[in-house]
Amino acid sequence: MGESQMANRVTGKLKLSVLTSSILAAMYAPSAFAAEEEVQAAEQQEIEKIEVTGFRASARENLNAKRFATTVVDAITAEDIGKFPDKNIGDALQRIAGVGIERRFGEADGISIRGLDPSLSLTFLNGQSISTAQWFEGYRPTRGFRSDMLAAELVAGLEVYKSPRADLPEGSIGGTINIKTRKPLDLDANTLQASLEYQYSENADRWDPALSGLFSWKSDNEKFGFLASISHQERFTTYDGMENYMASDKSAAFAAGGDTSGATHATWGAGHAIFQQERERNAYNLTFQYQPTDSLGFTLNYLDFSLEANNVNSNYLVVPGRAGVLRNASASDVVSYGLGDAALKHDVYLSDIDGSAGNDYWFGPDTFFRNTEPDASTIDLEIEYSHDLFDLHAQIGRTQAQGDIKVYGYSGKINTSNMAKAGLSGDEILTLDLTGNALGVSFNDFDYANPASYPLEIRGDGNVHISDEDQETYYQLDLTFPIELAFLTSVKTGVKYKEHENERSSHSFGLKNYDSLSAQYQTMADLGFVSTKCDRFDEAGKANTLECLPLFSLSGVKAFSLENTVDNTQLPENESLNDFYEINEDTLAIYAMAEFEAIDSRLKGNFGIRYVDYQLDSIANQLRDNVWIMGVVTENDYSEVLPSLNVTFDITDDLLLRGALAKVMSLPNYQDLKNTFSYNTDTFTGNAGNPYLEPWRANQLDIGIEWYFDEASLLSATLFHKDIDQFLFPFSAQETIPGEVGVFEVSRTRNGGEGKLTGIELQFQTEFAYGFGLISNYTYTDAEVTDNTGDSGLALPGNSEEMWNATGYWENDTFSARIMANYRGPWFAGYRIGSAVEVEEQTSIDVAFSYDVTDNLKLSLQGINLTGELYRTKNSPDNWGGIFQLINDNGTRWFLNASVKF
Repeated sequence: MGESQMANRVTGKLKLSVLTSSILAAMYAPSAFAAEEEVQAAEQQEIEKIEVTGFRASARENLNAKRFATTVVDAITAEDIGKFPDKNIGDALQRIAGVGIERRFGEADGISIRGLDPSLSLTFLNGQSISTAQWFEGYRPTRGFRSDMLAAELVAGLEVYKSPRADLPEGSIGGTINIKTRKPLDLDANTLQASLEYQYSENADRWDPALSGLFSWKSDNEKFGFLASISHQERFTTYDGMENYMASDKSAAFAAGGDTSGATHATWGAGHAIFQQERERNAYNLTFQYQPTDSLGFTLNYLDFSLEANNVNSNYLVVPGRAGVLRNASASDVVSYGLGDAALKHDVYLSDIDGSAGNDYWFGPDTFFRNTEPDASTIDLEIEYSHDLFDLHAQIGRTQAQGDIKVYGYSGKINTSNMAKAGLSGDEILTLDLTGNALGVSFNDFDYANPASYPLEIRGDGNVHISDEDQETYYQLDLTFPIELAFLTSVKTGVKYKEHENERSSHSFGLKNYDSLSAQYQTMADLGFVSTKCDRFDEAGKANTLECLPLFSLSGVKAFSLENTVDNTQLPENESLNDFYEINEDTLAIYAMAEFEAIDSRLKGNFGIRYVDYQLDSIANQLRDNVWIMGVVTENDYSEVLPSLNVTFDITDDLLLRGALAKVMSLPNYQDLKNTFSYNTDTFTGNAGNPYLEPWRANQLDIGIEWYFDEASLLSATLFHKDIDQFLFPFSAQETIPGEVGVFEVSRTRNGGEGKLTGIELQFQTEFAYGFGLISNYTYTDAEVTDNTGDSGLALPGNSEEMWNATGYWENDTFSARIMANYRGPWFAGYRIGSAVEVEEQTSIDVAFSYDVTDNLKLSLQGINLTGELYRTKNSPDNWGGIFQLINDNGTRWFLNASVKF
């Protein structure tokens, strides 16, 4: 049977019926992640026993997981129940060679593996998909996992697979992350753990609590077990930010102001941003295990987690892009950047800003309150059966997530048409200063710290409700047959079917009694929950910038917004038809894999093939010559064959050579697949999503040498290379449209071009005398992208050329201390206002201390970002000279924890 015949032999629900009989016979779920099996095998062979405790024990366990695996893998394990080495999954992963994170809002969220975008590295929970939702409307739904949603206290360990096996789920080009939770039959009966923690945020200057607990029980005969764990965290965070939106052609505005400097451009806008967020993260995990015989076991796992992330952001903006007159630019402050001659310093007179279109913004805050509470859950049933002739694993489960984001707008912009509300004369002058690659704003005769100085505009009908839903149902069956055939030791085969749905919609909504609200609240002071806050922007701004500004109370704006919200925020007539999409994906994967050993077990590994059949239904609304066509469905399907080979050769007992070859794939992001289409027959132009996109494809090679020079030490080097032969680019091309005459220039994301990525990972880990030790790694990655036109030398999104980590620690039976340094070099992060965005290099310093008061009580203190490292982005050097775009000061955080265990 050919591949096309196989791809079409089952479609839609027919695939489900084909698998149903198998599921009813053996309900399986993955084995896919092999690290656990490999560790168990190592234990059976009594390769090494860990007798130390605490951080040293977890470091050795991580080393063993890497040493005895047949793939290129790194692991992180909890020191003890409820004691993960970092406060966030992403913070922990950044300690692994080749893994980088982003901390735009202070906590790790995007996880990049080996220089690739976070959406190209999938995260799984106990070997299966885990849904997630967004809390910020600026984030596009991707296939990556939001690590800030899940509390680290629930995690037993993390695995990062950098080379695939045929029995691992497909979908990652960068790497595959597996989150492991605990099982009750693995723990002592009546295990109890609880912790109380307080977090201090330097910027917010306040303490917030966190609680966690775990109880695990099993019967005397160890046939039945039950585990329950919970986590509750509260965190109030705030950052001071500087934003800059270069640039806008303002030749006419400078001419109107009598300019003689030669300036042609100015920033479109620049502002002082104050972001406040109150996070409440809740999670609970229930696990039941039943093992009636030594050969048969059942595990039922349920996880529920949510993140209430209400936030308010006020950006006090100067907007030359909306000013008709700009004055007093000096030739010494005009810089030529190739795209124009930009004045980095100039004045804006209130008397010049008359409120007309294009000349309506002198100064003022754009404030947005976001009411957002994403939540997710997963339920999973796993069956394991062992027979003399085979081992069987079956799994069935469902994961789902939902996120609703309601965005409310409050504006305080000032121009001559509304200045009377604030008692302004029109003689006020501001100076915008971007010299020195930082922002400064100063005023003449304007009380910028007074809330009464800002006329208030409450957004009426333009508030937005964005709804995201993501869900997947999966079924998997694996069989492993032990054999003794030449060098083969086992053959493993399996099948997995999953149905995935991702949907997004957007509606506008208004406020109740809007007219009376507008009449009652004339300035920001009238709201009653806006006060003046000083001593801001010390780190992010210039010395002459604004340090005292009105500050919205987060609880106040939340209560006001929700109290005045209309009853139904998702009326059909208020839907944004172009923003709706629904993605339905059916995926069938079949694999076969053989494991082998030779040369007295010194040579071992696996080889196999994974076949993937993918079918897509993409549903969206389309605007055809100004007429909306609702719910248009486009179908697409393709298949992929993904071979893989992993080989390990023990040169000596302590020195091994590791190699891997594989073909890998990643699916496009949901928004790139949406079936939207709009075009205009007058201009012969159009914009569209692209459900016909093919996946990212790559061939990859790993080769490494690892020297384990004692039981707690490693020196290794791994060379890796990836050829990405199916890249995705947004660009325009000529298309014909059925039913229309002529050729249209249509902009959409398309396959094209290629990328090449080569790098090396170096790791060194050892224990010194007297309880001291060091864990360190360095990653160098050279990447280059060639676009669809053949233009080469382009940057690879998410790639930092250099990254390194170093953790120095000391530990004895009572005390533990460690200092952790992490460096990530600059990386390309896409485009903003037509200019390439580069995130600047960051070096963060964290510390952790603990004291075992008794065998049951431990006290600990942890600090994050001790040096107050700023998060900075900038334009590329050939776009306005690399001037900054965003500067965030997230400050330092401290955690004080007391935990008990019985």
